Amino acid sequence: MTDTLFFVHPDEHSPQQIAEAYQLRGWNVVVSPPHADDALDRMAQAEPVVAVFCLDGERGGDSRTLATGALADARIVRPLMVFAGGGAAEVAAARTAAPYGIFVRMDELAWVLKRLIVKL
Repeated sequence: MTDTLFFVHPDEHSPQQIAEAYQLRGWNVVVSPPHADDALDRMAQAEPVVAVFCLDGERGGDSRTLATGALADARIVRPLMVFAGGGAAEVAAARTAAPYGIFVRMDELAWVLKRLIVKL
Protein backbone atom coordinates (compact mmCIF):
# COMPACT_ATOMS: atom_id res chain seq x y z
CA MET A 1 0.00 0.00 0.00
CA THR A 2 1.23 3.49 -0.86
CA ASP A 3 1.50 5.90 2.05
CA THR A 4 -0.70 8.98 1.80
CA LEU A 5 -0.14 12.67 2.54
CA PHE A 6 -3.31 14.68 3.08
CA PHE A 7 -3.01 18.44 2.43
CA VAL A 8 -5.71 20.78 3.73
CA HIS A 9 -5.49 24.18 2.11
CA PRO A 10 -8.14 26.80 1.28
CA ASP A 11 -7.00 26.76 -2.34
CA GLU A 12 -6.75 23.19 -3.65
CA HIS A 13 -4.11 24.28 -6.17
CA SER A 14 -1.66 26.00 -3.78
CA PRO A 15 0.06 22.87 -2.37
CA GLN A 16 0.32 21.23 -5.80
CA GLN A 17 4.08 21.84 -6.14
CA ILE A 18 4.80 19.98 -2.90
CA ALA A 19 2.19 17.35 -3.74
CA GLU A 20 3.72 16.66 -7.14
CA ALA A 21 7.18 16.24 -5.61
CA TYR A 22 5.88 13.56 -3.24
CA GLN A 23 3.85 11.88 -5.97
CA LEU A 24 7.08 11.48 -7.92
CA ARG A 25 8.54 9.72 -4.87
CA GLY A 26 5.66 7.22 -4.88
CA TRP A 27 3.37 8.82 -2.33
CA ASN A 28 -0.37 9.16 -2.78
CA VAL A 29 -1.30 12.81 -2.21
CA VAL A 30 -4.83 14.06 -1.50
CA VAL A 31 -5.56 17.81 -1.44
CA SER A 32 -8.74 19.15 0.11
CA PRO A 33 -10.09 22.57 0.97
CA PRO A 34 -10.95 22.71 4.69
CA HIS A 35 -14.48 23.91 4.04
CA ALA A 36 -15.42 20.99 1.78
CA ASP A 37 -18.46 19.11 3.07
CA ASP A 38 -16.72 15.81 2.41
CA ALA A 39 -13.25 16.71 3.80
CA LEU A 40 -13.48 14.37 6.82
CA ASP A 41 -14.87 11.59 4.61
CA ARG A 42 -11.98 12.08 2.17
CA MET A 43 -9.47 12.00 5.02
CA ALA A 44 -10.99 8.84 6.49
CA GLN A 45 -10.92 7.14 3.09
CA ALA A 46 -7.34 8.25 2.34
CA GLU A 47 -5.92 6.95 5.66
CA PRO A 48 -2.99 9.40 5.58
CA VAL A 49 0.18 8.95 7.60
CA VAL A 50 0.67 12.74 7.53
CA ALA A 51 -1.99 15.46 7.37
CA VAL A 52 -0.91 19.05 6.67
CA PHE A 53 -3.26 21.85 7.71
CA CYS A 54 -2.62 25.35 6.32
CA LEU A 55 -3.54 28.00 8.89
CA ASP A 56 -2.89 31.00 6.61
CA GLY A 57 -5.53 33.35 5.30
CA GLU A 58 -9.15 33.96 6.10
CA ARG A 59 -9.94 30.25 6.18
CA GLY A 60 -7.13 29.23 8.54
CA GLY A 61 -9.74 28.65 11.23
CA ASP A 62 -11.49 26.18 8.92
CA SER A 63 -8.30 24.12 8.75
CA ARG A 64 -8.07 24.08 12.54
CA THR A 65 -11.74 23.09 12.80
CA LEU A 66 -11.16 20.25 10.34
CA ALA A 67 -8.14 19.06 12.35
CA THR A 68 -10.24 19.08 15.52
CA GLY A 69 -12.93 17.10 13.68
CA ALA A 70 -10.33 14.60 12.51
CA LEU A 71 -9.13 14.07 16.07
CA ALA A 72 -12.70 13.33 17.18
CA ASP A 73 -13.64 11.14 14.20
CA ALA A 74 -13.27 7.43 15.01
CA ARG A 75 -12.94 6.60 11.31
CA ILE A 76 -9.67 8.49 11.03
CA VAL A 77 -6.55 6.69 12.18
CA ARG A 78 -4.41 9.33 13.82
CA PRO A 79 -2.06 10.77 11.20
CA LEU A 80 0.93 12.89 12.13
CA MET A 81 -0.53 16.41 12.05
CA VAL A 82 1.51 19.29 10.67
CA PHE A 83 0.19 22.85 10.91
CA ALA A 84 1.70 25.37 8.51
CA GLY A 85 1.61 29.15 8.70
CA GLY A 86 -1.03 31.17 10.48
CA GLY A 87 -1.00 34.18 12.75
CA ALA A 88 -0.17 34.00 16.43
CA ALA A 89 -3.80 33.67 17.55
CA GLU A 90 -4.59 30.94 15.01
CA VAL A 91 -1.45 28.98 15.91
CA ALA A 92 -2.26 29.26 19.63
CA ALA A 93 -5.80 27.98 19.02
CA ALA A 94 -4.47 25.10 16.91
CA ARG A 95 -1.90 24.19 19.59
CA THR A 96 -4.73 23.97 22.12
CA ALA A 97 -6.81 21.79 19.78
CA ALA A 98 -3.90 19.55 18.71
CA PRO A 99 -1.12 19.80 21.31
CA TYR A 100 0.90 17.00 19.70
CA GLY A 101 0.90 18.63 16.28
CA ILE A 102 4.01 19.93 14.56
CA PHE A 103 3.93 23.67 13.82
CA VAL A 104 6.00 25.23 11.03
CA ARG A 105 6.14 28.34 8.86
CA MET A 106 4.94 27.87 5.29
CA ASP A 107 8.48 28.33 3.99
CA GLU A 108 9.65 25.45 6.22
CA LEU A 109 6.97 22.98 5.15
CA ALA A 110 8.79 21.18 2.31
CA TRP A 111 11.95 20.86 4.40
CA VAL A 112 10.08 19.52 7.44
CA LEU A 113 8.01 17.06 5.38
CA LYS A 114 11.12 15.73 3.70
CA ARG A 115 12.70 14.98 7.09
CA LEU A 116 9.52 13.63 8.67
CA ILE A 117 8.78 11.28 5.82
CA VAL A 118 12.28 9.85 5.82
CA LYS A 119 11.62 8.87 9.45
CA LEU A 120 8.24 7.23 8.76
